[in-house]
Amino acid sequence: MSLESVEKRRKMLIFSELIYKPTGEKITEAFRYFACDIDPVEAAATAGDLEALTRLPYALDEDGDRDTSSVLVDLAYTPSGSFVAVQPVQYQDYGPVPVAPTVILEGASAKALIASAKALGD
Repeated sequence: MSLESVEKRRKMLIFSELIYKPTGEKITEAFRYFACDIDPVEAAATAGDLEALTRLPYALDEDGDRDTSSVLVDLAYTPSGSFVAVQPVQYQDYGPVPVAPTVILEGASAKALIASAKALGD
């Protein structure tokens, strides 16, 4: 599976959106920071195990609100679950660095993970 099924459409002068071509759906982009080392995040993400990612500790502040850390996953998914993509990222020298290739799932395998993708993105 590849990004050939994704189209970048320009909106206005500088904005754009990603469209999943087979269904015409807009792709939602999200991210989640974690309060753990990159190793379990990378292992779960590269295995496409989004359920395992939901069980890892999220980076939260003292009020329980989202916080940042050096470890995160970038997510992309369609509302119907026809497309799900996940990539583990770690900040190194103050910049985000993908630590593994993007895992792209389509069809039934993506639909099986959409609840976990939305939970991570919320």
